Amino acid sequence: MLLGQSVGVPDETAELLAARVFTDPWNGLAAPGSAYAGFVRCLQLLAEWRWTEDMCVVDFAAAGNADSEDSARVASARRVWTTTDGLSADAYATLQAAFDAAIQRKDVRGALRIVTAEDPNAEWWGTVSPVLTRRLQSLARASLQTITDCISLGSDSTLSQVFTAPLTDYDFVIKLDKDVVCRQYEQPPASAFTSDGVQSAESAPRKEVFKNLLPSMQHASQVNVKQHANVFGQSDLVGFDPVALFVRDLVGVYRDSILFFNDVHGGRCIAGLWSPTARKTHPFTASMGANMMLLEHEKVGTKPAATLNKRAVVEEIIRLGEGLVENVVIQNE
Repeated sequence: MLLGQSVGVPDETAELLAARVFTDPWNGLAAPGSAYAGFVRCLQLLAEWRWTEDMCVVDFAAAGNADSEDSARVASARRVWTTTDGLSADAYATLQAAFDAAIQRKDVRGALRIVTAEDPNAEWWGTVSPVLTRRLQSLARASLQTITDCISLGSDSTLSQVFTAPLTDYDFVIKLDKDVVCRQYEQPPASAFTSDGVQSAESAPRKEVFKNLLPSMQHASQVNVKQHANVFGQSDLVGFDPVALFVRDLVGVYRDSILFFNDVHGGRCIAGLWSPTARKTHPFTASMGANMMLLEHEKVGTKPAATLNKRAVVEEIIRLGEGLVENVVIQNE
């Protein structure tokens, strides 16, 4: 999946989400009995939870160990937050009051926000932005529909789509040189998604052909010449992940203009979405912190109008990723 810490989904937040479905099942269901059931429940939680209106709390004290004497002693010692049956009424009311206060401060606004007894304000790992939360919900709904279709048809030929995010909805896609993606071995083989271990011809992924739209990338010599597997000309570098470093730099430079999505487990592309502010027109000033261009005969108030120079930004990304970027596809401007 095109997710990672670069887009604001910390690993700890994903772990809390998974913990929620095991410690506090909803809809009258028991805790998942298998990893697969837990995965589906996580998708359901993402897709159905009302993040704007309802507090999502992980109660580790209610993890089905009320009959444990050790757990009882720990709960008794903590008193303020938990009992052997989980959060006390007072503790839950405290968490709800903190959530209501966050709503009043407009800190929620649809953001994926998970709290615990020890972290009532979701400050330890932060929250996921409203824009990304909505996108996660859309992906979760689509994945659940794919799983439902597979069960209805009695075939797992399309199950791999659950783990493959479509690229058509992104504004642009950065294709990476496969020789610099050092975590390719973490990608599961296509046969892993079929019951017999063999991928059918119908489910085989089609080869995508991207037309180059940028003048600076039109010369084959700039794309195909590969002298070394890494920029230092060494065959082995422990802990060196050029893709992760590239994404880190992209996020640092374009945090206010672009949302970046990448598969940290050996993905060969980085997808980008222009942020809502990047699509707007702004009054031109000398201190604008982005590559802007003036719009002829347009004004915002009394000042000339300016907007983000998207094509120039893409050119900047190509220069920043020299040696890593194989091609860039602009899908929406």
